[in-house]
Amino acid sequence: MNSSISTSPPRLIDSTLRDGEQAPGVSFSRKEKLKLAHLLDVAGVDEIEAGTPAMGTEEIATIRAISRANLDCRISVWSRALKNDIEMAARTEAQGIHIAFPISDIQLRTINKDWIWVCDALPELVEYARCYFPFVSVGAQDASRTKHERLYQYLSLIQQADISRVRIADTVGLFTPVSLYHLVSQMKVDFPSIELDFHGHNDLGMATANAITAWQAGAEHVSVTVNGLGERAGNSPLEEVVMSLQSIFHVNHFKTQNLSQLCSYVAEISRRPIPANNPITGSFVFSHESGIHAKGTLINPTAFQPFDGQMVGREAACNVFGKHSGRAAIIHFFNQRNIFPTEDDIAFIVRKVQALSIQHKRIISTSEMLTVYNELCHR
Repeated sequence: MNSSISTSPPRLIDSTLRDGEQAPGVSFSRKEKLKLAHLLDVAGVDEIEAGTPAMGTEEIATIRAISRANLDCRISVWSRALKNDIEMAARTEAQGIHIAFPISDIQLRTINKDWIWVCDALPELVEYARCYFPFVSVGAQDASRTKHERLYQYLSLIQQADISRVRIADTVGLFTPVSLYHLVSQMKVDFPSIELDFHGHNDLGMATANAITAWQAGAEHVSVTVNGLGERAGNSPLEEVVMSLQSIFHVNHFKTQNLSQLCSYVAEISRRPIPANNPITGSFVFSHESGIHAKGTLINPTAFQPFDGQMVGREAACNVFGKHSGRAAIIHFFNQRNIFPTEDDIAFIVRKVQALSIQHKRIISTSEMLTVYNELCHR
């Protein structure tokens, strides 16, 4: 089995405009989709899966507008395994099409099909799609609930049809990093000519780990969405995958400066607020209250965080004040304002800040910190 770790950066396929918009209650306007496509292009994604043409003429027109926007990345569309879907997709002027084939028994039964249908339909539909698109990929939908023997049969079909890329879709999020690593690395040994794209869902909280693991095992492509937006628990988050690649593996292929802007914009247009402790983009992920941590970040912002927040368009690190605050951060706060409390003053301020935070069950604001000092001066 191949045990080497990939060193080439993965090619990122962003599906926020397709899978992300499938999240319950999410709907993007054409103007929002065009702006988001531009932001994704600036971030350095390799491909944007811009939507599902079978949704109708409005969707087709929006994807066509994105296709005509002269972006550097490839624009692709998602299609069911139906000729009519492919014909509608051809009207978008996209450069690529992804045709999804359910391959597990449970999902084949939901569309009243069987494995024989997959074997018959795949070559025919791929050949038909090639009449309209310079790039065609296919999907192994629900791969994590499909027996390995069938997965290998599917890959053999793909190889015979001379298809260059297959999407290994963890449709309900059941892969673990270990099981996925074994599967992908063996696939790369047995089918070296087929490029693999991993598409992870986060139902059990493993989508980012699985995306990174699939790349380590040899997958050339990773599908992501901004903020992990998507059905149920969502998908592998673009920002987590990119920063994991950069922080752990020193893959500097992607532009990270606008990640916070990108994620904030998707949170706004999807009306899905970013949790305060969300990795990379949460409002508190570069904030430090604990005395030891706060003192450490004054010496080096990365003492207690994996990277400098400025890498993603945030503050390098910041200290906040509450129950666990210590002397160093409080001294620094006042010194920055040309205030130089005595040792006794500092002891009073620390006690007061801790008491206020316990009373209100929150951090203490800048104005409240200054009020505490004024109290001290008027004792």
